[in-house]
Amino acid sequence: MIVSTVCAYGTNESEAVMVDYPDFNAESIQAWDSNAEFWDQAQGDEGNYWQRVLVFPHTQELLQPLPSSILEIACGNGNFARQLSRLGPRVTATDGSDRQLQRAQERSEGYKIKWIRLDVTDRSALAALSGASGAPFGAAVCNMALMDIAEISPLFDMLPLALTENAPFVFSVLHPVFRPGPQVRLFRERTETEDGQFIEEAGVKITNYLDTGVNHGIAVKGQPEIQPYFDRTLTELFSTAFDRGWVLDGIREPSITDGGDGHAENRLSWDHLPNLPPVMVARLRHRG
Repeated sequence: MIVSTVCAYGTNESEAVMVDYPDFNAESIQAWDSNAEFWDQAQGDEGNYWQRVLVFPHTQELLQPLPSSILEIACGNGNFARQLSRLGPRVTATDGSDRQLQRAQERSEGYKIKWIRLDVTDRSALAALSGASGAPFGAAVCNMALMDIAEISPLFDMLPLALTENAPFVFSVLHPVFRPGPQVRLFRERTETEDGQFIEEAGVKITNYLDTGVNHGIAVKGQPEIQPYFDRTLTELFSTAFDRGWVLDGIREPSITDGGDGHAENRLSWDHLPNLPPVMVARLRHRG
């Protein structure tokens, strides 16, 4: 979850719509290398609260029935790869950061997971994926990472080569409508005139939703280095997939409805916004 943003670089009405930012590929991977140890400690073996409550259950639901083999893109410290492996599928987990993969392997002793260093902006590396596994995969997954990848077109272009026919690709992202760049979380307290009771209200103010592009911020408070992330509207995100032969056949917009993970004292926390989804999980299939 990105909690702070600075240094916007984006598009406006007079500029062409962009979904790929190749000039930021190297910077993005370098930032994740620098933050790998901090990120690993923040996520732990099973993932953070958002991953456990908002991301993993809905991702797993959209992957059903689980195939015999699954490819994970941008696996981070391997928490979801381990979860999948415990359920039975053969898992091949990839990440563009060498240090992320190292932390993932250190946490995954005893798991039969294949680890591959993969830059998903590299078309030739993507094309070689099915050969690396010995056979096409029965599904692919990418959790909370597309907004951190500078170029997403190569992935949508080349991933079908690594998948069996009609295999699902399930991805999760910060909800494009509620991404940090164009929104401000608000809290206010008012009194009802009839009985004088105090009423607390929380919400989100959305501004500049269509002003997409590159921002710099942090994923976890206290991380050593800021990172680039890439704001894309729903239209930009899904059109990139649709234009390359993918169809959408499943979507979830989960919210925090159980009171959260102990941040109730922070009135600007998403814990106080049970009717708004900070995350979107989608399932795509390629028409072949």
